[in-house]
Amino acid sequence: MTRTLKRPIAAGKREARRQTGFTLVELMVALVIGLIIILGAGQLFLMGFQTFRQIELLSNKQAALTFATETLIRDIRRADDTLYDPSSNELTVRFPNNGDMASCSGTVVRVYRLSQAAISANEGWSLNMGQDCESAPSNAAFEPLVTSFNEDGFFAEEIDDGVWEISFQLMAGRNGETDSFTFNAVNRNQAIE
Repeated sequence: MTRTLKRPIAAGKREARRQTGFTLVELMVALVIGLIIILGAGQLFLMGFQTFRQIELLSNKQAALTFATETLIRDIRRADDTLYDPSSNELTVRFPNNGDMASCSGTVVRVYRLSQAAISANEGWSLNMGQDCESAPSNAAFEPLVTSFNEDGFFAEEIDDGVWEISFQLMAGRNGETDSFTFNAVNRNQAIE
């Protein structure tokens, strides 16, 4: 008679138990790898968000500069008289009413100046405009056009008959540098003379 050897049942069960789960070391390694992946994804998200905020800030500055430039150039080109007062930092422009003010049949007087104080830490000072018929507007008539300017961010100078140099200085960005822009506007009436 031949005898067959059988393994003990307890040893077989022990082998089966070892193969059905993870060891503590394997679980810890998997957790560390998962944590590294999550941290990398979080870092990418934060970088994307910061880039978006920076692009939004630059876009707001560009929009403010474009709007202010176009408004001032339009008014200076058609002006009968333009005057800059450096003591009050105000640019006064007088031009015939072409539908700018419904209640005015004569000359429109527009005054541009910076706000008395910053709107907020993020928005800076605003370029304000006030207008009236025939005379300088009252302080109550001024309304903000655009923001994002430094405290001394607006300056104008007549460099030739009818040629005005307008300078803007925008708020400092993340790196602390301010952006300065200068452009020229030509009064058509004076340029023809």
